[in-house]
Amino acid sequence: MTDFFNNGPLPDWKEVQKWLGKDIPWNLVENWNRRGDASWLNDYVKKMMQNTMPSMVHSRRSFNVETKQDAKTVSLSIRLDPDTDIRKLQMFATSERLKFTGLPGDGKRVVRFPSLVYPRSGKAEMKNDRTLVIRFKRRPREKSEYELFIQP
Repeated sequence: MTDFFNNGPLPDWKEVQKWLGKDIPWNLVENWNRRGDASWLNDYVKKMMQNTMPSMVHSRRSFNVETKQDAKTVSLSIRLDPDTDIRKLQMFATSERLKFTGLPGDGKRVVRFPSLVYPRSGKAEMKNDRTLVIRFKRRPREKSEYELFIQP
């Protein structure tokens, strides 16, 4: 297998920039050619992480989940952050998980159930001003055992 960089001249970055537009951080491409000084790459990654991390920390902080299950139900108690807009909050259930969208900072979050549930049975209600309680009927485990035969 041949190496891309040893397979002829690299494209002119100015020409590529013209084709693709100005949305790509072209200073990254220009700095790539600087040899022997990798500090620009460390600074670039550090800035990128600093711009991303506050929203990630905020969305994790704004979501505290406690799950409980008994013989017939699975319950979730979610303590929401005060700046969570309940009108923007959306929930989507499957038999295995519950997905939340509309959290602060356009955050999303997925919570896995401790056992299978009937997703259409979910009922959500607000308690104590900032606690969302959601209950689902628990789906029984498949107890049947089936013999399989090898086809000749």
